[in-house]
Amino acid sequence: MSPITLFPPSSSSSCPTKPSTQPSPSPILPRLHRHFSTPISPTYSSLPLLFCCLISGLVDSVAYNAWSCFVSMQTGNTIILALGASQQPLNAQYVWLKGLVSIAWFVVGCFAFGRGIRAAGGKSRGALMGAFAVQAGMMLVAAGLVQGKVVPVSDGRVAPGDREPGNPYFAELVPLAILAFQAGGQIVVSRVLGFNEVPTTVLTSVYCDIASDEKLFKTHNEKRDRRILGVLMLLLGGIVGGWISRSGAGMATVLWIGAALKAGIAVAWAIWKGEKEIGR
Repeated sequence: MSPITLFPPSSSSSCPTKPSTQPSPSPILPRLHRHFSTPISPTYSSLPLLFCCLISGLVDSVAYNAWSCFVSMQTGNTIILALGASQQPLNAQYVWLKGLVSIAWFVVGCFAFGRGIRAAGGKSRGALMGAFAVQAGMMLVAAGLVQGKVVPVSDGRVAPGDREPGNPYFAELVPLAILAFQAGGQIVVSRVLGFNEVPTTVLTSVYCDIASDEKLFKTHNEKRDRRILGVLMLLLGGIVGGWISRSGAGMATVLWIGAALKAGIAVAWAIWKGEKEIGR
């Protein structure tokens, strides 16, 4: 006679389990994080910096024409600032202030971009894309201010009779500071990527490095080639910027072009081949 079981053992198969209502994590987010946190491949990664040289030539040529100072070449601005101690140039006694503003905001830009890029991943796609997206956005703001005639764009001063000669229109300090700040970002990127021979904003040391290079006449010399290309790109940018500012298109067009180029560089970094993907 079989024993009577008052409480038969429960079977997992006898009670249907309810499906989980918690959504499973999307695989897209981890993939995006992995994609943008991957360091870029160094292959051809100097090409965006050469385009930065072109942008520097474009912007500095029109900035000097309009405001008598630079946004990226801070050696020239230092001399402009120094001349202010003797109240020179005589026809523009406040131009030293523009030099000071440009230097100060360039340094602040280098400080901010240097720490921001390294905190975001250094050579990663996301860090480089974000840095150039910010630069492009700032150039768009400056272009909008110029396009909207918030600041003068001819010789950096208001119309004759509205102010005493030599007194600048101080509103121009706003786009000047914005452009100088973003210019600090591109030279920081050249340092982060290890391309010190393409500083993107200054040529004095580049000229020296070209002339004093012991491998100057060697067939294979990548650093020499990058230095020469950087000089040519900056020169080309200055020539093109000068002709555009002289035409009816004016300074605003140059700034729109510069912003578009920087946005294109940001997109390029976003899809750049990753360091771990080499050889696949």
